[in-house]
Amino acid sequence: MRIATVCAATALVLGSALASAAEIRGDSILLCDEVRAPSPSLRPMEARRQLAPLLGQEEFQAAYGKLADLAAAALGTATGFERFLALLRNPQGRSFDVAPDGNTEKIFRAAPDTITIDCAATLAQHLVDLSAAALIAEMIRVKEELPAALRRKERLEKASQNAEDMLKNGLAMWPWELWLNGLRLSKKDSDPLFRTQWVFMRPTAGIEIDTYSQASADLQASVALEPVGFVRYRGEGYSHWWGASLVITASTSRGAGYGGLFRWDNYVLGLTRHQGQGSQSDSNFLLIGVDLYDLLNKKRTELKDWDGFAALLK
Repeated sequence: MRIATVCAATALVLGSALASAAEIRGDSILLCDEVRAPSPSLRPMEARRQLAPLLGQEEFQAAYGKLADLAAAALGTATGFERFLALLRNPQGRSFDVAPDGNTEKIFRAAPDTITIDCAATLAQHLVDLSAAALIAEMIRVKEELPAALRRKERLEKASQNAEDMLKNGLAMWPWELWLNGLRLSKKDSDPLFRTQWVFMRPTAGIEIDTYSQASADLQASVALEPVGFVRYRGEGYSHWWGASLVITASTSRGAGYGGLFRWDNYVLGLTRHQGQGSQSDSNFLLIGVDLYDLLNKKRTELKDWDGFAALLK
């Protein structure tokens, strides 16, 4: 019980020694844990009224200048704040947030521009006016940067959705293709995702038809390797694409061949050249295939479905 009482008392003392963050409260400001009234020209409602035409036209630099004039008039003969007024007229994206630091409030944490307000001392009116001007300036900064922040948020969401769509809907990549295409990703998360994907050492399965032996229906089971190629995504969602690759094939009876292929989604159509063996002449073969990665993935899904069905029968 005694320990709990000591802890509670300690927390109370520490809480009273720390200032809360300053903020606008209606037509006053909260500064050093007390609601304080700025001079009439810097009352938040009056300042907003005077700045509204400029803010409505998004003339933010002019709004800062107008606020600096209001602050200069309110500060009057108070000295030591010339740097603050200069920064107010030319903020260059600087934050004017009034943040607590122990038992003080600080404007500009970065030296040498830091302005420290001691909450333990009696606050002069010019410090209240200075804080009010800083809080209103921070309001202008947020209003100025909000559209850009929203646009960045939209770009990030779009980039994230595109990446998810490409991995889920696009041409599936083998590990080495994933590494190769990963090298092309921008260091900025908000940059758009590429629409052209590289194909590298990609295996494909299919059949080859000898175009010189149509009467005998010479069909050859074939495994193909695409040394290099590309696919270009079309439409939204990364679910449709076309592409082309160089191809090397190995058929059951005609050995190795080489040529090119055209890809439309997961379907493959190509033309290869095989050397004749013995008395056979060289032949051109029509390659018809499907994407091997997609085929294996479907087979794996079918096996999982069958395992689940088999489990129900037990």
